[in-house]
Amino acid sequence: MIKVRQKRIDEDYFLNKLRPAVLAPAPEAAAEYTLEEAVAYQKSLPESKNFTKALAAFRASGKVGLFPRSGVPVAEREIELLRSLEEVGVRLFPFTTDSYTRNLQFAKAKAGLDESVKTGQMKLNGYPIVTHGVRTTRRVVESVAGAFDPRSSRAANSLVGEIAFASGMTAMPNSFFGWIGGYDKNATVEECVSTAQYLGRLIGWYAERGVIISTDCHGWLPNGVVPMYINIATQIIEALISAEQGVKSVVPLLNFQGNIAQDAGDILAAEGLFRKYLDRFGYTDTVIPGLIGNQSSLFAFPQDLGQAYGYINYTAMLAALCPLAACSVKTVDEAAGVPSVEAHMQTYRSANWIFDVVRQQNFTLASPEIDTERRMTELAVSAILDRVIDMGGGDVAVGTVKAVEAGVLDSPFSINIHVADRCLGARDLRGACRYTEYGDLPVPDEVRRYSDGKIRERELAEGRKLGYKTSIADFWTLSNGRLIDEYDKNAAEPEVPQHIKDALRLSAPTIVTGTVGVDAHVIGTKIISKVLRETGFKVAALGAQTAPEEFIAAARETDAKAILMTSLYGMAEMDLQGFRGKCEEAGIGGILLYIGGILHVGRGGFEDDRARFTALGFDRVYPPGADVETSVVNLYDDLKARGDVL
Repeated sequence: MIKVRQKRIDEDYFLNKLRPAVLAPAPEAAAEYTLEEAVAYQKSLPESKNFTKALAAFRASGKVGLFPRSGVPVAEREIELLRSLEEVGVRLFPFTTDSYTRNLQFAKAKAGLDESVKTGQMKLNGYPIVTHGVRTTRRVVESVAGAFDPRSSRAANSLVGEIAFASGMTAMPNSFFGWIGGYDKNATVEECVSTAQYLGRLIGWYAERGVIISTDCHGWLPNGVVPMYINIATQIIEALISAEQGVKSVVPLLNFQGNIAQDAGDILAAEGLFRKYLDRFGYTDTVIPGLIGNQSSLFAFPQDLGQAYGYINYTAMLAALCPLAACSVKTVDEAAGVPSVEAHMQTYRSANWIFDVVRQQNFTLASPEIDTERRMTELAVSAILDRVIDMGGGDVAVGTVKAVEAGVLDSPFSINIHVADRCLGARDLRGACRYTEYGDLPVPDEVRRYSDGKIRERELAEGRKLGYKTSIADFWTLSNGRLIDEYDKNAAEPEVPQHIKDALRLSAPTIVTGTVGVDAHVIGTKIISKVLRETGFKVAALGAQTAPEEFIAAARETDAKAILMTSLYGMAEMDLQGFRGKCEEAGIGGILLYIGGILHVGRGGFEDDRARFTALGFDRVYPPGADVETSVVNLYDDLKARGDVL
């Protein structure tokens, strides 16, 4: 039975029942403030530190504010980074917490912080806000003039929000679909909604006392090549859930996928759609201070420096041409891990140059193609939201739970185990993202006809049916400076040789796959698992956020012959200390161990990664973007040499 409802949490229950449980894991940080003292502190800060006012000021001035990503573990280094960002004009500061903090693993966060201080090398992929606490974080917030917007995930979202707002931060995503899509493996949709309601009520409590804290809506990032219809619809659901709890400022975050007409159409449609549904439910006093553009986190980032600047500057150009108040761009060394201070500064100087030069021209971005894409977005998003509302009998929270369960809300390659994962997409001939498989999405007929026609155009041009491999290939194209690859009908696509598939019909060992630690990146391990199954292996797929001990337990239980791990958050070396020894203790010391991905925090060479993980007992180590079919052939050869396959 669904218990969650679209209803404001009772204040007494919130303060005396829910809050003590939220604060219990961090008694030292909780003891540094009271809510009343935090309100007084917030009111003592200058207006430049209020995110809603700062974003609205950018919008009113006609300028584009930079909204970068930042977060390093050591407070002094974070202050150094923030001041460098301020020097190049940044006034909106996202504040990334580390992955251990996001998953309430405070002992590991403290160990990583201590090691970072000791060695001078950043061992965490963000700022451990709970470990630092309110006093230290206030010092960080006070170090620059701008407004702060921290990042977390579901497990720690409520606690991070408590510490962040008490420290003077004035915005925070309340994007529970972000957790479903990319951060939380096991939580139910109902648990995610309930967690978002807590943060919404906390923000509402501040608002009732004159402190406006904004929430930016990220929605369901699809992790693949599909239109942004579900993403925008779920952003609006997040806004409605937050507004019911008293949130007075919501900010749409629009993602760019590379096709100008489609990206611009999404931007032009978004605010009207937000306003339509906020007003429909009576949240007329909830403001939208501005729209933020976002260099999509979905696609692989170029490793080549010149191409990285190109990707960044496409984002900046589109933001300058569209009615956006701010834009989030990645740094040029995004593909190398946690960016350097110099990379931040060079990136934002480049983006600012485009913002300033283009905006001064007052150029209007308009075309029939943009109008069409805008209409498709408006039709599809409205149809999706209306179905969700109808499924809940008018209750958005109930409808959301039912819609995800039914696949009415769905997106490919999501981390969460409760997602249907029945839709898929590819790019059309002009690089716009279309559905190739709709699953149970309530996309209206007019949109389907338009999308299907665009997909058929590409199929006719290339003489092939677009399918799963096309979708995966299209995922990587932006990192190579293209929207779609030129298709060579005579070229053989990467494929595992037939003799391996034939051999595995006679002898198919089990392989354990997963993403190690608290890393939420799931697409790599899903692709590997699929190719292994198609080749003929038995696969025990553990998904993302898999503890080292879970790999060992699964391997023992299934008598697996190999463990294939992925990692993209840079902290796998900490996660896997002594892993080969633990395998030996469990009686599987001879099992093959493979790992691939981004295996360090900050800049570093792959050969260094190979050496470190070989020393940890791994048999093969792969760089980011390594060919999956090659790794499967390597696996077969290694297993055959050991006599584990025929």
